Amino acid sequence: MNLYTARIMMIASIVIYGYFSFFSIIPSLTSLYVDDNNSEADLFYEGFAQVEDNNTTEPIIDNTTWISERENLKITMNLEPKIPIIDQWTLISFEIRNLTSDDLLLENGLLVNATITDHDGRLFKFPQKSVKDGMFNLEYIFPDDGQHRIILQFYKSNIAFIVASFDLTVPHPQPATDFWSQLFQPKPY
Repeated sequence: MNLYTARIMMIASIVIYGYFSFFSIIPSLTSLYVDDNNSEADLFYEGFAQVEDNNTTEPIIDNTTWISERENLKITMNLEPKIPIIDQWTLISFEIRNLTSDDLLLENGLLVNATITDHDGRLFKFPQKSVKDGMFNLEYIFPDDGQHRIILQFYKSNIAFIVASFDLTVPHPQPATDFWSQLFQPKPY
């Protein structure tokens, strides 16, 4: 076999291999447009997403307010976005108020240790934060859906004086109801 014949065989094998490679993907391309009954099929496959109005029957936060009558304190928790999204940042805000007067606690030197646990037993401990003007925030990425608990331990003059906990549920992603109507809607977060 001479060099010319070897080149022709190599080009022919590339063309044949490319031909079979191209036509092996044709059934998957045509299945996007025609289903088994030769009628038009959906162009897009069903996708899953966490949307704010996914009609979950269970509340996201089981207890938004924690009350200590002994210390005369009320601690409230808010989430932004209101429904946490898996693998995206969630801002968790806390307000500490006087239980009787409902004023923000303006006490100096108040520190908090925060820990988040989940249903698999994982723990995430935040660095110690100081409470300023009765408020503090945590930023957290929820790694999966399910039950989570936020545990707060407050310190005054380096002495622990109160422990609070909040339970919340991160919902499982639900299929979007209508892809096109939700594609261009602005998100609140």
